[in-house]
Amino acid sequence: MSHLTALRSPQASHALGRGEQPRQHARSAQWRPGTLGSLSCLVAVFAAAVFTPASRADLVLALAVSLAGLFAPPAFRGLRHPPVWLFLGFILTSSALWIGQPNTHFGPIPISTGGLIMGLRMSLRALAILLAMRTFAFTTSPAEFAGLCERLGIKGLGFTVGTAFNLLPTLDASARCTLDTLRLRGAWRRRRVTAARLGTVTIMANALRHANDVAVAAEARGFAPERARALPLRHSRIDLPLIAALTASVLALRLA
Repeated sequence: MSHLTALRSPQASHALGRGEQPRQHARSAQWRPGTLGSLSCLVAVFAAAVFTPASRADLVLALAVSLAGLFAPPAFRGLRHPPVWLFLGFILTSSALWIGQPNTHFGPIPISTGGLIMGLRMSLRALAILLAMRTFAFTTSPAEFAGLCERLGIKGLGFTVGTAFNLLPTLDASARCTLDTLRLRGAWRRRRVTAARLGTVTIMANALRHANDVAVAAEARGFAPERARALPLRHSRIDLPLIAALTASVLALRLA
């Protein structure tokens, strides 16, 4: 009876909860792709976007969305930013206006149906590549990417590019905070040009500050590209099945 009472106590329940959390984290880490698995996701989406027929752009986007949903759900946060949709809208609008012969009208504006379809497909491919890059950034650390590049004989580039990829979420949050601060202070209501200039300067200053922090930390630790060692890669049990499945998916999209 005393054992049952002890197990039912809040302290025992809290201790069991603390013991269960690491086990759940370990199980989730087992199904997280390793360095090669994360790289294969990026390469597969890029290869599907470049080498598959243009009519299968929706399937390429579906592949990128599936990988992001499985391995890096925070990657979808970047789709909430207006610049992303402004860029995709520019691709769609410019294609409808300037590619092909106009054969219909959108109000008083003549547009090309073929150009509109082509712009839609290019927008879907661009969105797929953007999601794949953000998925890679959320699933790979700078050390892992640097180790991969060092094994390929690229000295120093791995650390630089890996740090840049890893800082994307931080810079994303910094830019969002800057824009929200300007919005809450009413900067977009009166002087929009000045607000846009101040926001751009602040975002660039934050990016340079983070880059300087990384450079100072690397210098303090004695980092030098010519003396860099190949860091160990992170492996996962799903790397080989994932690479095989992605290869089959790209071939199916290419040959179907």
